[in-house]
Amino acid sequence: MPQTSTPIPVRTPLRSALLLAAGFAGPTFLLHFASSLWGSHLGYGFFRDELYFLVCGHHLAWGYVDQPPLVALQARLAETLFGLSPTGIRIFSFLAGGVTVGLTGLLAWQLGGRGSAQVLAMAGVLAAPVFLGTANYLSMNSWEPCFWMGALLVVLRVAEGSAGSRAWLLFGLLAGLGIENKHSTVFFLVALLVGLMLTPQRRILWTKGCAVGVVVLLTIALPNLLWQWVHHFPTYELLRGVARSDKNTKLPPLAFLREQGNMLLVFSAPLWIGGLAWLGFARKAVRWRFVALTYLPFLAMMMAMHAKDYYVGPMYPVLFAAGAVALGELTRRNWPSLAYSAVLVCVLCRVTAPVMLTILPPEKYSSFAAAFVDKKGAKSEKFTSPLPQFLSDRFGWPQMVEGFAARYYALPPDVRAHTAILCGNYGEASAVNVLGPRYGLPVAISGHQNYFYWGWGGYTGESVLTLGDDAADYKDEYEEVIDLGAFDAPWIMDHEHHHYFWLRHRKRSFAADWPQFKYWY
Repeated sequence: MPQTSTPIPVRTPLRSALLLAAGFAGPTFLLHFASSLWGSHLGYGFFRDELYFLVCGHHLAWGYVDQPPLVALQARLAETLFGLSPTGIRIFSFLAGGVTVGLTGLLAWQLGGRGSAQVLAMAGVLAAPVFLGTANYLSMNSWEPCFWMGALLVVLRVAEGSAGSRAWLLFGLLAGLGIENKHSTVFFLVALLVGLMLTPQRRILWTKGCAVGVVVLLTIALPNLLWQWVHHFPTYELLRGVARSDKNTKLPPLAFLREQGNMLLVFSAPLWIGGLAWLGFARKAVRWRFVALTYLPFLAMMMAMHAKDYYVGPMYPVLFAAGAVALGELTRRNWPSLAYSAVLVCVLCRVTAPVMLTILPPEKYSSFAAAFVDKKGAKSEKFTSPLPQFLSDRFGWPQMVEGFAARYYALPPDVRAHTAILCGNYGEASAVNVLGPRYGLPVAISGHQNYFYWGWGGYTGESVLTLGDDAADYKDEYEEVIDLGAFDAPWIMDHEHHHYFWLRHRKRSFAADWPQFKYWY
């Protein structure tokens, strides 16, 4: 009797795919929510950037020196709806984490995968440190994969003919919001254009629907572009300054590629690398070839620009999806995919979640993480800290503000009335402005990032409280410099160990010298 090959089950219905995606997205949201609540109990507070985004949310505009407007709007909405707490302001980011995982499952379905492939793809993304970390606090990076992969899903459906021309409206909406969320979306769109142009799917670009989608995209992105133009493109000036500085670690190509594996989890490497190979060479994936030819130019651009390694992160959900589909094609059985999924979930519970989320007490974190974190792995920035930067930057802000309050109220009332609090970076200034109102502190000023545009608050410099390293740094500008003692707190970033200084009688006013306070870095 002739042997026949086992037929591959057909793709699950869309309704089933959506239910399966929701089945992973919901627990992902709850995982982030629960870990944030527990982290608050353990002493993990607001992350440095979160404080800044909250302040930006109270200065809503179409742009900022270092970001488009969407993250500030997200901060303002979260604070309004859920209150001023670390967990409250992160609700939308937790939601983004769930959407990212769910979208990965839908991408696997779109590429022809059955239910087991969806489960594997979603388990891979859920266990990946880069996605687990960026969805756990208020960040531009939380929603970035949602916008990118949502737009790509639309293009995949248009390319196969399962979506009509109206789908381009959704593409334009998602891509435009992506640009208003983070400017790196522009590079993703350029890479997507390159990928399409190199394959027969280029035909979808020459349609009225695509043209309308591009118009929608540009319309949504236009307000930020106009803001940049009116302000003489400050974001470009900032990025150019950072590129010329030693702030970020500039990784050579091989080290950059190594970090891709680290941030995605070594156990997952066969999945996403296999997905890239399947998209690039498999006959069944010929319709999706442009995805591989999108990822590779984007990766090359990021390496050439010495971008941070995690900037490539939002591209990986589709590679996880493709890898899961490829495994299903290879094995023609459900159990290998489900077994691989179980392994990834175990790694999530045992390794990734404790390392990336605020689950462990800080005094136990280092000893636990040492067994799993690659000690030779490169950091994206050159700052040092007792914990990883995304954790250490959640400590010390309340103590710092309390220190300012104690010294502020120790001043004579007539001096206090015209005393400014001047901070050297947006983290310190934002901590004062978010946590300081409960102490009755005045609004802090700074020349860092968008604080430069918000100005000097009408202060003259006659009396100033600040944090710094050495009294000698201020003696050229002030007639009197008084050291008011050290600021210190457990687990803070190493560069945040300062002294409080009281600066008296500035020789030139803030108004006259404000251009010199500009600090975009």
